[in-house]
Amino acid sequence: MVKLIAVDMDGTFFDDEKRKSPEFGKVFNVLKNRGIHFCAASGRQMASLKKEFAEYSDDIIFVSENGTVVELDGKIILEEKLDEDITSRILGKFNKMSDKKAVYCTKDYSYINDMDDASKKNAEIFLPKHKVVKRFEDIDRLPVKISIYSEKGFDRDFQSIFDEFSDVATVCTSAHGWLDIMSKNSSKGNAIKKLQGILDITSKETMAFGDQMNDFDMLNDAYYSYAMENAVDEIKKISRFIAPSNNEYGVIKVLKEFFNIK
Repeated sequence: MVKLIAVDMDGTFFDDEKRKSPEFGKVFNVLKNRGIHFCAASGRQMASLKKEFAEYSDDIIFVSENGTVVELDGKIILEEKLDEDITSRILGKFNKMSDKKAVYCTKDYSYINDMDDASKKNAEIFLPKHKVVKRFEDIDRLPVKISIYSEKGFDRDFQSIFDEFSDVATVCTSAHGWLDIMSKNSSKGNAIKKLQGILDITSKETMAFGDQMNDFDMLNDAYYSYAMENAVDEIKKISRFIAPSNNEYGVIKVLKEFFNIK
């Protein structure tokens, strides 16, 4: 019996216009009444997730910032930060990349140092709590995540970050053009494992949906692992099942069929 459903958001739960299925409320209430936990697991900040699920936030588990910040029953039960030395090294490397943008993420706020039109649009959607700074080095709080954006997608700079930091941090792609760097113990998968332990739920009682490499560990920790039809090939290879694409609201279609929701 499935007792926990962990769902990635962008590219998985939301369609490409960042809309959720109009049937979500009906499906969510059925799951809630059956005692099944619904977990929104995303690279987004906590404030963004709570904004999207304002009507249901008291009853949803939130895994934000790719598993570095977790809220259960309205309380933060996990906050994993990058240490000072690694943060300094990442920022030093970023400062040498003239064509890249970055977001410095803490538990409560995201900091950006570029406010062109594209950055403003991104902040409106994903960063309802953000501040603009001239230098990330002036921020007096350690990050839970540093995200670097490349308009070119995965390039030589991203490969060099992987090569330098993958032994001491979690480094993964979260969408086209975005590379996320977190503490070594951080991932959506580790967040789900912590929740499984607290809630006394096994991997065989867990269902998960994802589309990108930051969903890899989470899908591995769920017996009912679903890659979206639009997922990258690596995610499809390690998932047991394929769900219809995000633009077909594949998550909701699977949940309705699996749990026999009319």
